Amino acid sequence: MKQVRRRSCTGFGLLMAVAVMTGCTAGNGRLCGPQTPRAYCDKKTYDALANPPSQRDSWAAGEADASQLGAAWVACGGMANGNVGIDQQGGNGPETVQRLTRKNDDVQRCMMQKGYRYTGTCSGDIASRFPACQSR
Repeated sequence: MKQVRRRSCTGFGLLMAVAVMTGCTAGNGRLCGPQTPRAYCDKKTYDALANPPSQRDSWAAGEADASQLGAAWVACGGMANGNVGIDQQGGNGPETVQRLTRKNDDVQRCMMQKGYRYTGTCSGDIASRFPACQSR
């Protein structure tokens, strides 16, 4: 008769127990993301995930108020909701991404020409290539 050996999972179980007991988490000390329950996030983190600021909110100019900023944004080709968008004829392929990138760059250049300065982040692969970040 063949002897059956049982493998022990104590190594894996011990590893999981240590991770749970040490509070293995991310971000604000808890797992927090767009698809995790609100209870896992603090208010500030949850609000930033649920209601991200518009691209328009990353621009400022001296004494310009919100209505002037909004008017300049739309005049530069931005959408009234504060973001940049294009008509997605043909789906989400590489051509669409390139068109959206060009449109975003054009809006940024226009905002700079109108005297607005970019107050958003320039960290990361994508943001570091923004015209507004390149001009800093």
